[in-house]
Amino acid sequence: MIVKNEEKNIERALTWGRTVMWEQIVVDTGSTDRTVDLARQMGAKVYSIEWQDDFAAAKNYAIDQAKGDWIVFLDADEYMTEEDAEKLPEVFRQLFQESFDGVTAFLHNLDDNGKIFSSCSHLRFFRNIPDIRYRRRIHEQLTVLSEHELRIMDGTQELTIYHTGYQGKASEEKKKNDRNRVILQKELEDHPEDPELLGYMGDEYFDAQEMKEAERWYRSAVMHMPSEPEEYDQRSAMTFTRLLMILTEREDADWTEPGAVYQQAVQSFPKEADFDYIAGRYFSSHEQPMEGIRYLENALFKLEQYGCANRALFLAGNLGDAYDLLAKCGYETGELQKCVTYAVEHLKYEQYEMKPLFWLFKALFQKDVRTEDEGQNRAVVGFLSKIYDFSSLKDRLFVVKAAQKAGCENFASYMMSRFFTSEEQEILGL
Repeated sequence: MIVKNEEKNIERALTWGRTVMWEQIVVDTGSTDRTVDLARQMGAKVYSIEWQDDFAAAKNYAIDQAKGDWIVFLDADEYMTEEDAEKLPEVFRQLFQESFDGVTAFLHNLDDNGKIFSSCSHLRFFRNIPDIRYRRRIHEQLTVLSEHELRIMDGTQELTIYHTGYQGKASEEKKKNDRNRVILQKELEDHPEDPELLGYMGDEYFDAQEMKEAERWYRSAVMHMPSEPEEYDQRSAMTFTRLLMILTEREDADWTEPGAVYQQAVQSFPKEADFDYIAGRYFSSHEQPMEGIRYLENALFKLEQYGCANRALFLAGNLGDAYDLLAKCGYETGELQKCVTYAVEHLKYEQYEMKPLFWLFKALFQKDVRTEDEGQNRAVVGFLSKIYDFSSLKDRLFVVKAAQKAGCENFASYMMSRFFTSEEQEILGL
């Protein structure tokens, strides 16, 4: 790994997978904290180089120091579980037998609460041979120096990397953002019409919430894309995705402009689910629930059919939101079975989310939430008992609060009278 001022991460970065690593190499690019001392204490081989605003050069220097047959190249703010780390020796044996150069893994980006907010696939495991090195000063990519292409095995079903780099103070992100722009500008001076670099520059402005500049860079990237991009061109797909987000989230947005970009995006990447997800979000928030359902269901269909390896990154990280929007649109169009189905799909893996339970109550009690119906109340309790444990105070209280929020006061009263003691009701203020 290459590092700079990673004392908060370096011990964890050098702890995972120690039982399967032959050597651990740390290349420091100018730390002023305890990173180097901690890395040496952990037993890593530590080297230092002067930072030249070039990630590829630093990473290639690190590879030059490695003596093993295979490289695992993670950043200090990334890690794997021990269970996945133990799989690596067998994975490398399989790569060798089948003449692969490397294997991809799923990479999950974690927010400040440790929850996954986006996912993608990355190539971080590869042969240690002189023919394979990184290129580009920033957003570096592995490439083969000779004429043959990298032979890559898809390991996203087996291997997962967790990335915590988006956690932390906004001031640190600002410094990182400014640094990236400077390095990208240097790359663009050499390659001014490279759509990948143009898209990455758009990302820097997008992440800084400078949407006008982000849009300008994304449109330039689209203009310079090949007429028939490669199917797994994740960078170009992300350019379309973020441009659509900018256009659909304006206060005065109508579908004319984003619709034209959507058509171009789908033509270039027909298997990409994110475009339909963004369109579905737009229509569901603009009082067009039928269109919302059409686009959102198409997004889920594409996700199921084509997966999320190098595609559907936005949808995969926001699947619960897609289910919630479908539940909402189902309720608004009177398609109550859809509302129930999608609300339950969300609750299956996030049972303490309020939105899906809110829409579930709205659908189950849609006729008249004020009418006392003992049989219906019992039926709903039986239905919810497949999701919630009513012997748990937390589950009971969550269901009651959701029922009240949805306006189902009679059901909430039924729950309180049947599942809460008088003492619990008094303590909880029910």
